[in-house]
Amino acid sequence: MPGRILLLDPQVTNRMMLKSQLTRDFFEVALASDAAELTQSLRFAPPDLVLLSYAAEKTAGFENIIRLTQSQKTAHLPVIFLHDGSDTSVWDAAHDCLADDVLAYTTQRWLMAARINMLIRGKEKLDSLIARQTTITQMGFAEPTAIYPPQFVRAFDLDISCALKIFDPSFAQKVSALLNRHFPMLNMIRTQITGNDPPAADVTIVDETSLGRTTAFQTICELRKRNPEKETSILYSCDTNSPNAVRSLELGAQEFIPASAGPSCFATALRRMIWQKQMSYRTERAVANHLKSALTDPLTGLYNRRYGLQYLGQHLARSKTSVTAMILDLDRFKHVNDTYGHLTGDLVLQEAAKRLLRNIRSADLLCRYGGEEFLIILRDTPLETLQEIADRLRRAICCTPFLDDRENRIAVSASIGVSTTQASGGREPMEVLEFADRALYRAKHAGRNRVIFGDQAA
Repeated sequence: MPGRILLLDPQVTNRMMLKSQLTRDFFEVALASDAAELTQSLRFAPPDLVLLSYAAEKTAGFENIIRLTQSQKTAHLPVIFLHDGSDTSVWDAAHDCLADDVLAYTTQRWLMAARINMLIRGKEKLDSLIARQTTITQMGFAEPTAIYPPQFVRAFDLDISCALKIFDPSFAQKVSALLNRHFPMLNMIRTQITGNDPPAADVTIVDETSLGRTTAFQTICELRKRNPEKETSILYSCDTNSPNAVRSLELGAQEFIPASAGPSCFATALRRMIWQKQMSYRTERAVANHLKSALTDPLTGLYNRRYGLQYLGQHLARSKTSVTAMILDLDRFKHVNDTYGHLTGDLVLQEAAKRLLRNIRSADLLCRYGGEEFLIILRDTPLETLQEIADRLRRAICCTPFLDDRENRIAVSASIGVSTTQASGGREPMEVLEFADRALYRAKHAGRNRVIFGDQAA
């Protein structure tokens, strides 16, 4: 089955007619005659899409659609209003109620099936995005629980440069006013799709009447090929009586809409597309932040021990040149914590990280190894240069006193143990670090504030 549909209509003839039509298109259809049956079906067998009779909703004061769109359990369910076509205010009312589409009972069978399939595919994508965000939250990541509709937290670009025959200034202003209710940071822009620069828009409208069929199809293909890191969602506008609407989906458009549709119709179609982009953005950001939290030290912002070990192992396995590990330890750091407090100790660690970063090369890696220890990994560095770098790092710590929040001067020094292995040494990360750690131990016992090379040094 391509999807499960829940149909609410008080008239039995309408229910039977629509169920027969949708079943022929391989949808699974559940029926409800009133709000109580709708609620029961939602509880025990959640659908992929809800069809609501506009006549029933008008009588109920749109209570059903409001209940669906305001509940977190059902807000992401696509909803289609069905009407008889005689009431021209349906689109405005549907937009206010956050419906996803409005179709007449007499809509062509293929068009109704296509619209339903598009909304169900969009719902499946939202389900996947919400599940990913929920998983990240359950893993302990400090992100809010996934909500739909998502909060609008960044600017979005809607490109109308391929639909200028429809989007004249008056039409564009009406659509913008409708969308700004939910998306106050939405920018309606006009860009050039030709040239070397890919379009920056989050959503692009491609209108067949503005470009012509051939150019419109070429534009869809071009938009799909360009800018792979920021995929542009495409709304295709055309005469829906032609086969070009379905063809646009095959080429990569996410939605199609009649070119003759009014501002409310365009705003309704665009709203769900923008919400999908917003959910995708939130999820990608959550994943990126989750990975960042797993690989970086929250206090200093440096990579952590886990990342450093992986990085060192990769270079030991691949490098055809020498690989060096330095372990730098802040001397008598416990005394700093005991004398000035742990908050001041944290400030010293943060400042030490900044000083060390300023004194290593861009190709070198600095990690917080643990506690007051830092790990520096270098490649293809001569012995005399290693000595110079290590001394520079040591001086960066000891030559300038640290300051607490009261401007008290705190003297801190550092000891460094160095281990280096030549090309194709076949060493494991922990083996190299063990030599560096032994050298650090000797530096401590030799009086601290010095650099000692391990036995493995060339």
